[in-house]
Amino acid sequence: MKVVFIGSGNVATQLGLALKSKGIIISQIYSRTEENAKELAEKLDTQYTSNISEIVQDADMYIYALKDSQLVNFLDKFDLPQEAIHVHTAGSIHISTFDGFAKKYGVFYPLQTFSKDKTVYFNQIPICIESSTEQVHSELEELAYLLTMKVYSLNSEQRRQLHLAAVFACNFTNYMYDIAYEVIGKAGIGFEILHPLIMETANKVKTTTPFKAQTGPAIRYDKKTIKKHLWMLKEEPDFKKVYLELSNDIHKRHKKGKLETTFSSKLTNKLFQLFFSKQNK
Repeated sequence: MKVVFIGSGNVATQLGLALKSKGIIISQIYSRTEENAKELAEKLDTQYTSNISEIVQDADMYIYALKDSQLVNFLDKFDLPQEAIHVHTAGSIHISTFDGFAKKYGVFYPLQTFSKDKTVYFNQIPICIESSTEQVHSELEELAYLLTMKVYSLNSEQRRQLHLAAVFACNFTNYMYDIAYEVIGKAGIGFEILHPLIMETANKVKTTTPFKAQTGPAIRYDKKTIKKHLWMLKEEPDFKKVYLELSNDIHKRHKKGKLETTFSSKLTNKLFQLFFSKQNK
């Protein structure tokens, strides 16, 4: 199979390397930025172009690893070879985006966070596929199984929900790491001290639900600790807001359906409102 990558970013880099290692021929890399196209082409030992009119027309598959906002704009400019299969790698773009542009198309969505220079092992990565026909589905499935046994057939709505969940599980969680990095750095402590805690938290939800795994001052409503933490964040209003919002949400979620509105819960709400109103003071 001969593949052309439309895009040269993180996904194209790691997926291109993985496919090449399995004997797939990477015919060409296209990127709007010639330097980026050249950089990836050198890694994959193939041709590159930054000119749409120079994209080769004889590939078996075209993989569109573009930003969501760029895909439709690109399809409007590119004369898609109709005998090839065309797939995008996005979590939130509907398969119907290819309607009217191609006869054979689908989605090849690896569920992972990618960086250009961080090696990933595709045998541990779920790949979600969707297709316009059973024939395309079969070919995408065969390609996916070259890389991993974790292959899922999901429709666009399922994939959209999965992408939303992934933003919470990955992107927002990483922002929490970023905040933790800043906080601990001010104390002159290296971030690596948190690595075992981070790993145990991640491993714990393999054997229980995140709801059951929740711990910390917010779930037990430790007013003294919460107030102390908010005071410690007085010079970081953005971090303080995040701390307060998350603490409030955790507390409400774990009390939902279990307690009536009592004096205690009213007091809890008043205290959180008080903390929130003073966040910029």
